[in-house]
Amino acid sequence: MSGALAGVRVLVTRPAHQAEALCRMIEAEGGTAIRLPLLAIEPRANPADVKPKLAQPHDFWIFTSTNAVRYALPLLTVPLPERIAAIGAATAAALAAAGAANATVPMAGASSAALLASPELAELNGRRVLIVTGEEGLTTLEDELVARGATVTRAEVYRRIALPYPPDSVSAALRRSDVLIVTSGQALEHLLRLTPPEMRKALLKKPLVVPSARMLEKAHDLGFALPARVVDPVSDVALTAACAAP
Repeated sequence: MSGALAGVRVLVTRPAHQAEALCRMIEAEGGTAIRLPLLAIEPRANPADVKPKLAQPHDFWIFTSTNAVRYALPLLTVPLPERIAAIGAATAAALAAAGAANATVPMAGASSAALLASPELAELNGRRVLIVTGEEGLTTLEDELVARGATVTRAEVYRRIALPYPPDSVSAALRRSDVLIVTSGQALEHLLRLTPPEMRKALLKKPLVVPSARMLEKAHDLGFALPARVVDPVSDVALTAACAAP
């Protein structure tokens, strides 16, 4: 089969519900998609606990991911506000589908740092900001908003569950793979834990496709030998194209 990825075998580690369109795109370009979802995304253990936070008045809401949108919507007892922001185009599209079509998005990139560069977030003294996100997420965005004078509330609407795999299954997937797509630091750490000791040297030599400079740094800290291929902003098209890079 011809295509930009002809003969390339790609390990896709995204959560299953977010991976299939990417896998089909890889296969349409002639590659082989090897599915190994490392994390599952679930509602938080007690979703009702976060409802009061979503019902309180805030001057600005920020959604950190499409998962934040997906798991917040069933918990809302008030309409989405007029002033709302999204980290990245995919999250903004999810909000638009829910009726919030004018979300602020980063002028370039898809990260907390990129969103913080938006003029709408420059003056926040005395403003009440709600961050809709997942459990155990990074506090970079929250910390900077507080430093700018905002009162910040976190509404954690989902959680990430690390999935178990037999060592032989992980080893087999790695042996078959030429390049790895890993889109979160938690997933990358979990992959390293799952990899049997005799395969770790081989894993650390695999090319990685990652979504941010922060992930590039994490890969380096974990001992990966090759510079990761950074895709920012993230899209299935960009991830697929990065797998074809030399």
